[in-house]
Amino acid sequence: MQSPSALESSPAAASSVATVVAVTSGSPADLLGILPGDQVIAVDGRPVRDIIEYRVLTDETEVSLDLLRDGLELTFDVLKPPGTPLGIEIDSPVFDEVRTCDNHCEFCFIYQLPPGMRRSLYLKDDDYRLSFLYGNFTTLTRFTEADLERVVTEGLSPLYVSIHATNPELRTEMLRNRRAAMSLRWLRALLDHQIQVHGQVVVCP
Repeated sequence: MQSPSALESSPAAASSVATVVAVTSGSPADLLGILPGDQVIAVDGRPVRDIIEYRVLTDETEVSLDLLRDGLELTFDVLKPPGTPLGIEIDSPVFDEVRTCDNHCEFCFIYQLPPGMRRSLYLKDDDYRLSFLYGNFTTLTRFTEADLERVVTEGLSPLYVSIHATNPELRTEMLRNRRAAMSLRWLRALLDHQIQVHGQVVVCP
């Protein structure tokens, strides 16, 4: 049920938010009075970075949701049967910020798109979370030790990796990124931890 307190939100609390775009009729969220337009700022007291964390945390039978509504922070304590979803549809799979690609591959299809299409098509993402969720390919040039720990701990498998070349110097040249050579180590680390990887290469004449 909703807690009686409603506190003014702070900028820090709203740094990683997800907007509710729909609530399933008759769901736990609907019965509690959660509304489209509410913003999820924390689950069980911790900020949530993406839909992956959200699904894991809200799969419990007891869930505490901190929401932002019209500048006020509301806390909802949810009790639900095991396996029952909250019934909330979120606006984006990534709540903090999509990790964009800083490679400059000559063959990148983004560069070949015609002008005048919807903006989302021009987004160059290099985010392992979107790789896990949707099969987007990542080059791992922005992958970190913390990312590896999370992928292994949470079993985020499979991932889809743009390999292109296993020769470090050639890969650096193809991706036009000095991190391209070093990022090959992440590929080995993923495989060593039994993370399934689907790889792609671009054949250049």
